[in-house]
Amino acid sequence: MELMHRALLTALGALSVFYALVKISLGYWKRRGILHEKPKFLWGNIKGVVGGKRHAQDALLDIYATYKGRAPFVGFYACLKPFILVLDLKLVHQIIFTDAGHFTSRGLYSNSGGEPLSANLLQLDGNKWRTLHAKSAEVFTTTNMQKLLPRLAQISTRIQSDLGKMDQQTCNISELVGAYNVDVMASMAFGLGGQDHQEFAKWSSRYWANFKLWQAYLALEFPLIAQLLRYKSYAEPAMAYFQKVALSQLQEQRRKDRQPLQTFLQLYSNADQPLGDAEIAAQAFGFLLAGLGPLNATLGFCLYELARHPELQDRARREIKKTLDRHGGQVTPEFLRDLRFTKQVLNETLRLHTPHPFLLRRATKEFELPGSVFVIARGNNVLIPTAAIHRDPEIYPEPERFDPDRFEEEAKLSRPQASFLPFGDGLRGCIAARFAEQQLLVGLVALLKEHRYAPCAETTVPMAYDNRRLLLAPKSDIKLSVEWKD
Repeated sequence: MELMHRALLTALGALSVFYALVKISLGYWKRRGILHEKPKFLWGNIKGVVGGKRHAQDALLDIYATYKGRAPFVGFYACLKPFILVLDLKLVHQIIFTDAGHFTSRGLYSNSGGEPLSANLLQLDGNKWRTLHAKSAEVFTTTNMQKLLPRLAQISTRIQSDLGKMDQQTCNISELVGAYNVDVMASMAFGLGGQDHQEFAKWSSRYWANFKLWQAYLALEFPLIAQLLRYKSYAEPAMAYFQKVALSQLQEQRRKDRQPLQTFLQLYSNADQPLGDAEIAAQAFGFLLAGLGPLNATLGFCLYELARHPELQDRARREIKKTLDRHGGQVTPEFLRDLRFTKQVLNETLRLHTPHPFLLRRATKEFELPGSVFVIARGNNVLIPTAAIHRDPEIYPEPERFDPDRFEEEAKLSRPQASFLPFGDGLRGCIAARFAEQQLLVGLVALLKEHRYAPCAETTVPMAYDNRRLLLAPKSDIKLSVEWKD
């Protein structure tokens, strides 16, 4: 009886301590005297997000719409973790550009000792990131991206082959664009040649097979404990496969003399400040981690919108055909620059269906907002709600309407700075943004130049997003009717 009594007292004591810690965590913004959204016990301000009942972008949009105009930023909680949600575009510009030196960290979990491929530009912070970023800047130049274009155009021809089997049939667009983007990743990030990429595709869909949101959250909150417990973010068999492929391809390319430039492995290993092979392998995985899902989603969303707006689709197809004729049917940098309306279509897709609904930064120094009493403390996690900004009716009237003319030059100049951030920007923006845009445009040309798309019985209207993912993706595969159209 006495033992049960002690156990009960111990349990009650532990619960009391836990309750007190939760209340202390959820009182951070109140103690700071910062305007904030009142949190719910345990869930903070993201109730429904963890369980998949609503998407993270919707939760952030609600907070943004409620508090915009009342302060430059507002406090909120992701479960027990306090975040700053930026509301003012001038502050967004300061964080990304003018005062980026105060916000060089993302605060993501990385364990390069236990998971060597996590030592990539996306996940690293501090001096390791600065050194790696400086060396990588030499790789991602405009000239180098143009040199890779012929290989990218060659890979895109598979789309035509696949579409040739689907005339006037229902087409799984998600699978079609996924095959193209996997080919690009396998060939250009990992150096795999013309061989079948089936195994690469398999592991590309499985490296997060054991992902659990609560474990990832604890790793972010307590990184030192996570490293001591040897927490792994990714499935070990997938990591072993990707590392083996990258290292073997690096060795293979060194055995070949004067081969044409076709991969990022070559660019990294031939740089003036070359990385070690293990570091290059980590950057190849970073491509996959940061790019594959968003690129798949963006091309799928783009075709979905064009199928629902046939007049815009016809306009884009006419531009592609006329521009190809002017350039002798060749996909060149000049050809891509001339695709003005097609690029507007792509940008409007990125605005309406923003693949990265938010940008994450962590203050590495205390930052006092100029001309105000507001201070972002060192260590504060800062979140820029890109999807909410892209759907702000004061910036983009009728934000739910798909309108590529929003990205005509005059319209772009009329909007404030930092109002369009699909790839982030500044010091910690996507270093491969030029290549990502090039990959999307080349894919779109291959998809549209000889085929036309329309909604079918299996098309989901309106679009439904997968609430289980932090990045934006359709809830189910996008399916459209496709027909050959010269």
